[in-house]
Amino acid sequence: MTRVASVALAVFALGWPVPAWAQATLSLEQVVQQTLERNRSLEARRAESREADARASQARAGLFPRVSFIESWQRTNQPVFAFSSLLSARRFAQSNFAVDALNSPDPLGLFHGAVSIEQTLFDGGRTLASVSSASLGRDIAIQAEADAAGRLALTATETYGRLLAALAAGRAAAGAVAAADQDLARAERRRDAGTATDADVLAMSVHLATVRQRQIQVEGAAAVARAELNRLMGAPIDRVFDAQEPTAASGASISTTSIPALIAEAEASRPDLLRAAAAERLADAGRRLARASWYPQVAARAGYEVNGTRLADRAAAWVVGGELRWNLSTGGAERAGRTAAAEAAVRAQAEREDARSAAHVEIVVALQRLGSARARQAIGQAAVDQARESQRIVRDRFDAGLASANDVLRASSALLDADAERVAAIVDAIVGDAMLGRAVGRKP
Repeated sequence: MTRVASVALAVFALGWPVPAWAQATLSLEQVVQQTLERNRSLEARRAESREADARASQARAGLFPRVSFIESWQRTNQPVFAFSSLLSARRFAQSNFAVDALNSPDPLGLFHGAVSIEQTLFDGGRTLASVSSASLGRDIAIQAEADAAGRLALTATETYGRLLAALAAGRAAAGAVAAADQDLARAERRRDAGTATDADVLAMSVHLATVRQRQIQVEGAAAVARAELNRLMGAPIDRVFDAQEPTAASGASISTTSIPALIAEAEASRPDLLRAAAAERLADAGRRLARASWYPQVAARAGYEVNGTRLADRAAAWVVGGELRWNLSTGGAERAGRTAAAEAAVRAQAEREDARSAAHVEIVVALQRLGSARARQAIGQAAVDQARESQRIVRDRFDAGLASANDVLRASSALLDADAERVAAIVDAIVGDAMLGRAVGRKP
């Protein structure tokens, strides 16, 4: 094994950071996928959805009979307990009527076993309203999870766009630094030859320092964007990866759809609108539950029990019955509850209408942003090519003594600005695609 291979093997064995030439490249689709799979806040939303589903199952259990079983044992010389225990066990005798036996009975143990069943026959709709509320709570939690996933996908897309812009700006800045080094060397040679001045050399030096400062700034911006993406993806914050510039927009079919069709799709698919609709139905279920408090509750019960002073020798008994419960007055609590439920329904309806209006505006804004970004994207590359050719011509003229140092600086700045605009248009296009997809409620 060669020495170079041995060193490389040792680096990987020790778990040292992977060098830049070996770092992975993540596409936008991979970043969004990893965010949806591993993001911790989204996992909390998923747990909330599972919790709400369990609550709904718990509420539905109220529609079924309640069956319970009891097995107990007690031993005491308390007179009432001893008297009733002997009767329950069918072991009461004539001698137990003695005054001394009644007042001071011997310690007695009782084994008691019972099975009971209870079924609510009528409760004014309380149970059904509770089941409906719990089911709607589950629907709200599910839509909240979907909405959180959409927001995270959009955030990941925006952050990925910032990383793309920072990396492109970093590459442009690195090229500008190299070009500025060459321009400074040319200026120094021309000064030494007497065809340029110290002022020209100083201007080139200042320009070199400026582009180096810009390079440092964009490297810092890239590091911040990469750390934020790692947090979104649930990865180590210091993980290093490269970004891949998208080749085509993914939402072209969406942007060509008419606004009324997009609005209709949003109202049928957007998680926040579906959540608002479920909240409105939940408020209506609250009104039904409040009205149910005015009605009585009727329940039926049945039970079977065995009692004995010995575990294997017991007497059986059964019981059946019913119960009517009706709260005739609670100090106005029912009336206040109905008023509160009615106002909650009005609030939920207003919030739903406001959410619909906001969704319509969001669709229009996303369409306009996406259209503008695509128009800029179409001319961005041409502007960069033109600026690069202009810079080459100016440098040739500078070498020939036909252009000044200021002309070279202006050409370099124009190229940097053109490339920044090109990348900004690409970033705005992918973010616009994501915004429009979320605005109409399409899953990321």
